Amino acid sequence: MTLQLDDFWSYYQWLMRPEAFLESAFLQGVVLFVLAILLGLIVGYVVSAARYGPVEGFYAVARSVRELVRFDLPRTSLRRIFALARLAFKEAIRRRVLFAVGLFLVVLLLAGWYLNPESDDPARLYISFVLTATNYLILALALFISAFSLPADIKSKTIYTIVTKPVRATEIVLGRMLGFVAVGTLMLVPMGLASYLFVTRGLRHSHLEVTDVRELSDGTLEGETDYVRYHKHTFSITPDSGGLGLTDIVRGHRHVVTQKGDGSFEIGPPTGALRARVPVYGDVQFYDRSGEAKDAGVDIGAERFETGGYRSSGFSRVIGLARGSRKVVHGYVEGGTLGAAEFTFANITPDRYAGGIPIDLSLRAYRSFKGDIESGIRGSITMKHPGSEIESNPIVFVVDEYDVDEKILPLDIEGTDNNETRMLNVFDDLVDENGRMQIVIQCLDRSQYLGVTRSSVYLRPEENPFGWNLTKAYISIWLQMTMVIAFGVMFSTFLSGPVAMVATFVCVLLGFSAEQVYDTRHYIDAGIERGGGPIESMVRLLKQDAMTTQLDVDTIAARVIKTVDAGIVYSLDAIATALPNLPKMLGTAEYAASGFDIFGALLLRHATATLGYCILAFTISYFFLKSREIAA
Repeated sequence: MTLQLDDFWSYYQWLMRPEAFLESAFLQGVVLFVLAILLGLIVGYVVSAARYGPVEGFYAVARSVRELVRFDLPRTSLRRIFALARLAFKEAIRRRVLFAVGLFLVVLLLAGWYLNPESDDPARLYISFVLTATNYLILALALFISAFSLPADIKSKTIYTIVTKPVRATEIVLGRMLGFVAVGTLMLVPMGLASYLFVTRGLRHSHLEVTDVRELSDGTLEGETDYVRYHKHTFSITPDSGGLGLTDIVRGHRHVVTQKGDGSFEIGPPTGALRARVPVYGDVQFYDRSGEAKDAGVDIGAERFETGGYRSSGFSRVIGLARGSRKVVHGYVEGGTLGAAEFTFANITPDRYAGGIPIDLSLRAYRSFKGDIESGIRGSITMKHPGSEIESNPIVFVVDEYDVDEKILPLDIEGTDNNETRMLNVFDDLVDENGRMQIVIQCLDRSQYLGVTRSSVYLRPEENPFGWNLTKAYISIWLQMTMVIAFGVMFSTFLSGPVAMVATFVCVLLGFSAEQVYDTRHYIDAGIERGGGPIESMVRLLKQDAMTTQLDVDTIAARVIKTVDAGIVYSLDAIATALPNLPKMLGTAEYAASGFDIFGALLLRHATATLGYCILAFTISYFFLKSREIAA
């Protein structure tokens, strides 16, 4: 999993952005909310003016705003909201929505037939499956119950029994939203428990026999386990280990091997498959082949651009702020030279790293020539003091391109102190008075390259329980469900059930495609030939032209096509990026599947964004519901 720059922000940085307040989520959210309210007032006035005339239409809109601020909001009753929420809850239960839980359990029972039993990382496969299945099922159900409820009540006239009572429009909207959220929560709890059991039991297995045991000259025992579930392990037990040994990591897990007194071996259960790593990232500084400091590593032609501001919400693009592009701090380190990536880590203390410095590497390899692929590309790790000429000897490793390479750096290691060779202690010699230490990554093979980002190298002082991490992933799904319910209720206040469901689905779909829309607009801004907009792409399809060539039409026609395309793409960009991009804004499945802890600041950011969209949907729902003549 590769993190973006904004993934490293704390909640305060994301919300306020002290260094660039115009790009802060708070300001952009306020601007988006104000723009939505102004647009709603304009639309409301146009509709009222067409119905009652220009002057009376203005007074009708003003009365609605006055009633919301002076009467409905201050006099909203929690008791009435709870009563309406209970009615919505019972209504959804009567529609037998809980059958979705049974359907999910059936899907889990049949999943073993379709999941690849020979997967190199079965834990990732199982976690991704349960989270994806839960996500799609619960969002589809939330879309259905929220979009059809209010239109069905209006059509059957059962809404009259509510609006003729002393209830307010705010209470009706909030009651519907909270009732449907309660139904979704009731379904998510058993689905989450079933998912946990499915993942843990699905990965559970036992190796019963040990084969090919041999004793080396130094007394070390080496052997292999039996072949179970398409894999086996090798292990070694040293004479000073007390009869304990570890197998190698295969398919994301390993086992503890114990030699008993009678010489037999006992193989423990799998460990390390279900994890929640708590990574500690450092600041990275790149150096070129001559040792000069650079802002990024070597560009091998696979340049990536990210938008300014907070990518997940799209707020900055809809209000026109931070429209420029910037390069992510990443690049390649050239091998056999002075090129390096230097990471500075803070808070290196004996309390956190008592047994060594656990470091994880997720590097990429780029070969400028084929060479010996089987042997892999070699790299080195060097620990350095930030302010002195003290560094450890390089620790050589072979790059594992397709997995997280976990290592533990020793606390005592031979190194150099101002060109004097001696034994170094990490805390006494390599960590400064502020608790900082530097780790340098280099590529040892000439004309080969190591791909590095800030998230490629991190320390791992602790891990959290997998069960709690899976729970946080389900909290993210709950937030997505809440947002879909809010939009479904909003559209149901002025559209029929099927149309409201389609409108909500389109909003979610446009949010899904926000990144693709923005990429197209970026290419148009930069003048890069990538097939153009919708009209130009259609012309190229009809003429069978390549997407990288110049458009083969008349100059004036080409200018008209590009101008119209730019208008379409900019309009779609404004709409799509203003809508919630659920996978980017609230999705945490990749964290759980990759074995990373879903940190609290990320969940808090997701909850804040969800609350903002729900408040906006509630406000729009109120005005539309007030404008409907549903009671005589």
